Amino acid sequence: MKKYILALFLLTVGLNAFSGEVGLPCEVLALPEIEGDCLVCIWDEASGSWLQDFEQYDHAGVFDFEVPAWGQWYWVGLWDMAAGEYVFGKWIGHFQVD
Repeated sequence: MKKYILALFLLTVGLNAFSGEVGLPCEVLALPEIEGDCLVCIWDEASGSWLQDFEQYDHAGVFDFEVPAWGQWYWVGLWDMAAGEYVFGKWIGHFQVD
């Protein structure tokens, strides 16, 4: 019985330690059906630079990524390598409110 109570106490303490905290959001974008080779590009508005290396678009229809920070804007675009132009773009921002 003492082990059960101790386990319940530790579980309660552990859950309370993490209550109220929110992790970084994971974004799942629906991307248009596009033929040909395209790159996924993410622009970080706060730093004024590209967030990461461009990734080859796998034509799955979606793109998953973890937004690196709350309260900032990111632009996600598809670059058509054959046409030399962006064929899709969307701004993403996640903000916490009280």
